[in-house]
Parts: sequence; structure tokens; C-alpha cells
Amino acid sequence: MFDIVIKSGLICDGTGGPIYLADIGITGDVITYIGEISLTDDDSKDCKVIDAAGKTVTPGFIDPHTHVDQSILTAPAMEPYLKQGVTTVVTGNCGYGMAPQGEEVFYCSDLDQEFLNLAGADPFALLSLLFDREKAAAAYEKRYGVRLDWRSFDAFNRKCDSLPLGGNLVPLIGYSAIRTAVMGRDCMRQAAEGEVASLESVTRDCMEAGAFGISTGRDPMYIPGPFAADDEMKRMLQVVARYGGIFASHTFNCNGQGQPDRLSGYGEMVRQAGDTGIKMNISHVHVMNMARDGAEAVKAAKETMDYFDGLVASGIDLSYDVIPSAACSDYTLTSCGYYLRPLVLMAGTRKKLGELFRQETFRQRVRQIVKEGKMPILDESSDTCWLGELFITKHGNPAYAGQYLHHCAEKRNLSALDGLMAVFAEDPDMTADLAAPDFQQSVDLLCSSEIAMPCSDGSSYSKDTNLSGNAEIGIYPNSMNISYIPRYLNRYGKKDFAKAVSQASGFVARRFGIEKRGVIKEGSFADLVVMDRTLLRSFDEEENPLQDPEGILYVLVNGQIAVENNVLTKKAAGRVLRKK
Repeated sequence: MFDIVIKSGLICDGTGGPIYLADIGITGDVITYIGEISLTDDDSKDCKVIDAAGKTVTPGFIDPHTHVDQSILTAPAMEPYLKQGVTTVVTGNCGYGMAPQGEEVFYCSDLDQEFLNLAGADPFALLSLLFDREKAAAAYEKRYGVRLDWRSFDAFNRKCDSLPLGGNLVPLIGYSAIRTAVMGRDCMRQAAEGEVASLESVTRDCMEAGAFGISTGRDPMYIPGPFAADDEMKRMLQVVARYGGIFASHTFNCNGQGQPDRLSGYGEMVRQAGDTGIKMNISHVHVMNMARDGAEAVKAAKETMDYFDGLVASGIDLSYDVIPSAACSDYTLTSCGYYLRPLVLMAGTRKKLGELFRQETFRQRVRQIVKEGKMPILDESSDTCWLGELFITKHGNPAYAGQYLHHCAEKRNLSALDGLMAVFAEDPDMTADLAAPDFQQSVDLLCSSEIAMPCSDGSSYSKDTNLSGNAEIGIYPNSMNISYIPRYLNRYGKKDFAKAVSQASGFVARRFGIEKRGVIKEGSFADLVVMDRTLLRSFDEEENPLQDPEGILYVLVNGQIAVENNVLTKKAAGRVLRKK
């Protein structure tokens, strides 16, 4: 008999086909029957029965773009994903990766200030990536109680296997991690021929260990990814293609002259793939930097989609993922302190920094710091400057709220940097983000494509985790990390719910080669969601966006109930998946 029976549910099976009424029988970790199941009283005693009458049953959703491998060692429950119905996540994106690791440096992206202090990170580095391995190992164990006792991709995944995983992990190889493992500290240059051969060997080992593909990060701050030449990348992609893997890339946003040029970033990706025939997935496509207002954003989205259509027509095997909210950035910020982190730490508090910004001698000191290249995100001559994208979301002066920072600076005849210091001095509790809510129509267009899939770009930390550990520079998971699935289904499922479900489940599984998941069929793994569509709600547009979504009643992972009536059961039935 069955271990679990889901009775009388409206089955939306992840293929995009019609929704139908049926029962589902689960034995162990597999769906073993779909149809009508008659249960006697004795049967009901022996199995768990979930009454899904009037409810919709979908496959467990699959997030194609996360950085869960960065958080899984300390947050294995994967709470924010399970509570929105995501049972499987793709990790190792943007070239980032916790493995392989070399002897000299530990490759990691971490925001926790205590760990950064212990590891000796540069306080002026917004994203600390390369740490002295010995120092980092000691800091990691002291801060988190976790030993850095792996080197290879396989060893890291085996370490994850030993954790109480809430959901399934689909690991990509982050190419920046491979580069640092092979080249150590001297990774910020082109590789010599002997090194390229070693890079190929490590890439091959990772694919043999079950990697689903490879990822790159090509923006300047994604070190050392941008230093890999086309020929080097093509040789790695030839290896990955032989194993049927996928190529995912955070393509560059700006060209070598610091000008917005996202289409050339896509072109570089295609050029690197060459004639390998490899499947490609472009990471978190957007039109930021391509437009100044909503109308221009729509035009840029259409131009982007036309470009992609041309690639597909030419025979390129392409897909892309999208964060389904224009008002969502990498994190949820409680203040603007994140962008001024080293200065806040230097001053002690945001309030004190605001006072210092009123002093010309201190402002001159900040200008000098930026001129010396210590804070490139504030340097208008840098191709990693973020000042042009900062959007003020909250300020004590209503004239600033809802405005781009540089527009406020221009009105006062100030440079963007001086404008930031002046506006911050008026209200040290102001908030700003790299987001533009009036771009939502462009996001809607990008999400409408047959080759698009939604993503969170998130981690496994719970919604109430301050990732910095410091209240003055509070950094929390982004709203889509908490509820991208409810937002996507409510916004794009009104016209064709079955298609929306498919794009977030079965389509993702097909693109990444994840077998027997993302669809409801006999023989597939029992990763399932029971939802009440009438109650389905996300809070991403509310004043407090970090609230658990509503309407997700049950979530099953590998035949175990992970969420019951919106509450985590802590069954820990997740697995690290390997490509076969």
C-alpha cells in the first residue's frame, strides 16, 4: 500500500498540460500511482492521507539561480525555499563556489562582519572573495563551528550530504572557484598553457563527480572570472559539453569603457561557447543600466528579447532566468549603511557618520579614499560604480524619497558622491537600493518568454537573519528569496496557470538535466506542493516584505512531508543530486 495519499487534488503536473482531478499515491520517495485511490479504514491507518479537495497540487518548484552553497553549511534547513514550495535549488552560480578549494586561498562570498574581522578581510571590500586559507579556516570554525576540511568538489558535496538538508541541491561548478584552486593568489591574470591544462583536469574531475554544468561571473568585481580569456573558457566548455552539462553565466553589465552594454555581455557568452553545442542559461536577466525610466526599460526589454530570439533562431540552445520583481535587489536593507559599510564601521554608528559627513575635512578624506580605489562602488570613474543606480526608497525628506540619488545630487549641483554624503547626513536612517520599481513592465515582458524561468538569487538563511551580524549595517535576505514563487504564480499564472507552473518546475528540470523532478508522473520523485490558490499571497510589495508567503499548505521532499499547514516539520529529506 502507499505511505502517503494525496486525495482529490487538482493536478497541475509541471508539463504545461491541462489541470485534472486525481489522487496521488506515494511509496517511499516515489510517486507510484496517479488516478483514483479507494481507501478503507484500515488503509487510512497505515498511510498519511492529505485531503487536497479544492486545492491545487504541483511539482516541487526548482530555483535555477541561487547561492545556497554559500549558506548551506550553517543553514541546511532551507526554510525560505520550503515555505514557498521550492524543493530543489541550483547552486554554484555566478562563478562562485565553495569547491573546489586550493591550498592558498579560500574562495567565499560572505557578509558576516565577525567572520570578516576574524579572517582579516579588507573592510573596504564590499564583497570579500579571496581569503588566506589558514586564517579563513580558523575564522570559519570559530565563527560557525564548521571545519574547512574539503578540497575537491566531490568532498564538499559529500559534506553537504551529511547535513540535515531541507531540500535538494543541484550543484554547478563555479569557474572562479576552479581558477583559485589551480592558480591560487596569482589568479587575476590570463592562465598559461600548463595552467589551462590543469584547469581542464579539475573541470573534468568536477563533472565526473556529478556537476550539472559550469557557471561564470564576468563582471569586474567577480574576481577572478573576468580574467579568463575566450580560448580558456572554450576549452572548459568543451569538457562540460562532453558530459551534457549546461553553461550558466552572470554576463558583464558594462564594457571595458564603463558604459552599459549588456548585449555585448551576452555576445561574449555565445562567443566563448563557440561551436561546442553546449546548453546555455543566462543568469538573472534585467535591463538596469539600459534605461532611465519605465518606457525606456520596456524598449530595452524588447531589444533584449529580440536579441535572444535571434540567437535561438540561429541554433543556440538558450534559456535565461529572471528575478520576477523590479523592486528587489540582492538583499533587503534596513538602511543605506550597507553601501557605506567601511565608513560606518570607522565611525561606529550611522548617526555618527552622518555627523562626520557635515565636516568638509571628513568629506575630503572620503573623496581621497574613493580616489585611491578603496571604494570602487562610489567611484564614478570605475566600471563597478553603483551611484548611478542607487534609488532612494525611504528618507526623512519627502523630496528625496522615490528618486534616484544622482538626480537628487544634480538638483543640488553636487557630484553623485557628494550628493550621497549630503543626503545621508540629513537622514542616516535613509534606505536606498539598486532597484527601480517603475521597471516592472520590463520584467513582465522578460518573464513572458518561452525560454524564461523565475529565480530568487537567494540563500538558505531564514528571513530574520541579519547577514552582517551588525545592526548598523543590517542586511537581510531579499524578498524574492522568501516568496518569488507566490509572486510569479499570482502575477503570471492568471492567464495560464499551468504554463507558469511549468516554467518554474518542469522547464527548469529539462534545462538543467534534473531527472525525475519538476513533473508529476508515476516514477518521478515525490517532490510535491499542495496549495490553496485562493489564499496564495506574497508580501514583497508590502512595507514589511519579509513575511512568509500564504497559501502553501503542504510541501513534500522525496516523499517526506517538509511543510504541513504552513509549518516546517524539519524532516530533512533533501539530497545533493548528481548528474548521471
